[in-house]
Amino acid sequence: MGCTVGIGIATFNRKHILQETIERVRALTRTTDAAWVVADDGSDDGTLPMLREQQVPVITGLNMGIAWNKNRALFLLAHELGCRTVILLEDDTQPDQPGWEAEWVRAAQRWGHVNFAGDWLAEHFLAGAGSCDDPVRSRLVTAQCAAFSREALTYAGYFDPRFSGYGHEHVEHSVRLVRCGYGGWPHRIEGQDGPVFISIRGALRVVPSRSHANAEQEGRNAGLAYELGGEQAYRAPWRDDRQMRQFRSEMASALGGGAERFALHPGRAGGVERRRRPGFWVRLRRAA
Repeated sequence: MGCTVGIGIATFNRKHILQETIERVRALTRTTDAAWVVADDGSDDGTLPMLREQQVPVITGLNMGIAWNKNRALFLLAHELGCRTVILLEDDTQPDQPGWEAEWVRAAQRWGHVNFAGDWLAEHFLAGAGSCDDPVRSRLVTAQCAAFSREALTYAGYFDPRFSGYGHEHVEHSVRLVRCGYGGWPHRIEGQDGPVFISIRGALRVVPSRSHANAEQEGRNAGLAYELGGEQAYRAPWRDDRQMRQFRSEMASALGGGAERFALHPGRAGGVERRRRPGFWVRLRRAA
């Protein structure tokens, strides 16, 4: 069996905000067998030296855009390390209470996929208090934090790597998950069909940060999201053999130092191992 939860932090050129997020994840996460990783999209601002200095596990590569970078964390935690729940944070989204992850784990296991109920979306909320048992039902989603059960990723897949740069990759992924039965429902609102997304508040704060928004990329990705809106197909994190080899190389490089280093709290509940099984890798929890 895999670990209870894997926490992925996606980042690009926001070293100082990332450093604070790392500190808060370390200090406030209570799950003893949690795994974690920072997915870095080719930062050149000193992020990698800072991560090495603080002994933070990282997966990195060329600058490939948000979809590819988030897939780095999702695939490593869910597929390579076998985490039953994966929480994906953006670097400006920080835990705000001890044990913050527990509600995200519970919600992901109950609903399969859950998003963050940011107050700036309140006008699009239809109902709900924002807890696991009474989640916000929203017409829109935001990407600051999301949680996924491994089952949901198995059936719906990963972010579509055709989304390059900035924008809309999270919307398309959440819509696809809803169609697969995770994280919401099809609904008819004001005469129009569309999904309703499940969101929770989840003891997080979003701190001010410099945006990487790019109007040209966002416009192109909006068109792609519209084009893919009816597709049901599972998405791998790559589109062709060349991308698959690149992705595998990034995984191999990240895991080359041993799976044990991905433990968020080393020594509390045994180490982390990768063991060879026919055709795939799984993560095992070692007895203390």
